[in-house]
Amino acid sequence: MTKKQNIKTTIKKLLLFSKRVLSFFYAALLNLKIIKPNIIVRMDGGISSQMHQYLIGRIFSKKGYPVTYELSFYKHWAKDNNGCFERNFDLLKAFPYLEFKKSNWVDGIVYPLLFADKTDFFDHEGEDVFLYDLKPPKYLGGYYRAPKGVWKDLFPEYFHIDHQILDNYSYTIYKEIKENIHSVGVHVRRGDLAVHNNAYGVPASFDYFFKAVSYFYNKIKTPFFCFFSDEPQWVEKELIERLPVIGNQYKIINKNGSDKGYMDLFLLASCAHQITSKGSFGKFGALLCNSKDKIVVLCDDPIEYVWKDRLVNPVYL
Repeated sequence: MTKKQNIKTTIKKLLLFSKRVLSFFYAALLNLKIIKPNIIVRMDGGISSQMHQYLIGRIFSKKGYPVTYELSFYKHWAKDNNGCFERNFDLLKAFPYLEFKKSNWVDGIVYPLLFADKTDFFDHEGEDVFLYDLKPPKYLGGYYRAPKGVWKDLFPEYFHIDHQILDNYSYTIYKEIKENIHSVGVHVRRGDLAVHNNAYGVPASFDYFFKAVSYFYNKIKTPFFCFFSDEPQWVEKELIERLPVIGNQYKIINKNGSDKGYMDLFLLASCAHQITSKGSFGKFGALLCNSKDKIVVLCDDPIEYVWKDRLVNPVYL
């Protein structure tokens, strides 16, 4: 081992020792009730994940527990699973009115070491009803299958579309969508879900999008399709020519990058109907305008069936 490697190893050991000492004293302060215990929710991923994780925190705030959110992901990684697309903390840009308290740096060190709950809903079936039984201090660092009441009650309570946060380009698209009563928002998730993913299964196929587009041509005389994707160039070059869309009846929304994904979420939600893809983005768009008048098409995949009870008019193809 070189001298440089020895120094790095020594520093790591000192840091670990310091964290343990800090954790010991912090735990003592909690036991003596000198400081109040919190529920800390770790945030990561894109805007949909942030909305989901925010609602998990609200479960506990409704019970009177202090809740803070830990954001280290956006300092140390802030990318998708492939390390290609940026993941920015956009929750408060999209919903600036939310009550939100960020965890302090001490809690960010101590809670993961001493109070971590490592449950992940991808590891088991059913709802994480145990969430209602957890008490502070607790660090929630996994992905949790929120109980049904979260989607029925909390989601519409905390999240709604505010077109005033849109920039000039997105607001122009927003007005065009609202003026077209037959708009169909099509979400084409690529990136780290362009191939098989253990959590979401196989990606949405060409055949699925063909059936979904054809479905709306049979339901609506003149649908207007708005395509949203993290890879709009792929949609234009690989997907559009294989779909039965007419040239003047579609538009690819291609100017909002990962730094403005929340604007695409609002635009997608504003469409009269939707075609979703794998992942949560399209479904969260549907939840933002979840009404009896909106038809939401989903992949006919058991992984997607959890949305049957959350959306008013789901159609599986």
